[in-house]
Amino acid sequence: MFKLFSCAFYISCILISFNSNSANTYYKCVTEKGTIFSQFPCDNNATVYKINTTTNQQCGPKVDYTKQLNELERERLLNDLHAELRSNNYKLSILDREKERAEYKQQQRLNHILANDDKKRITRDITKKLKVINKEYKKDVSAITARIKKLEKKIKSYQ
Repeated sequence: MFKLFSCAFYISCILISFNSNSANTYYKCVTEKGTIFSQFPCDNNATVYKINTTTNQQCGPKVDYTKQLNELERERLLNDLHAELRSNNYKLSILDREKERAEYKQQQRLNHILANDDKKRITRDITKKLKVINKEYKKDVSAITARIKKLEKKIKSYQ
């Protein structure tokens, strides 16, 4: 039993070495029909060639893209800031229109034909409402103006 096992082990070692050797070699035979390449020798005049492989992989030159990425990020930030600045300027113009519309509505109330007592009462009410409108307008405008100034400073710092 031991002899059988040792023979099987010896034969498997020989086959493994033969397979690994044959994977790295090939044979070239020149015959009457032409040149033949094979894993096995064709005749006694076969020429043995060995295949050499390398594991080195070629790669391109190492390039540092940090500057280009930083420039792209700066441009993106500037575009975002400009968009926000346009948005705030648009909000400011909307506030102006809304204020003018509210003032116009209040003035239209006076143009109705009313008695003098009613006209005086409505005038007082209108002046109170105009004060509230102006106060709210100034508060909104100052908040948006402050934001615009802050955005302009940020834009200047990136340029």
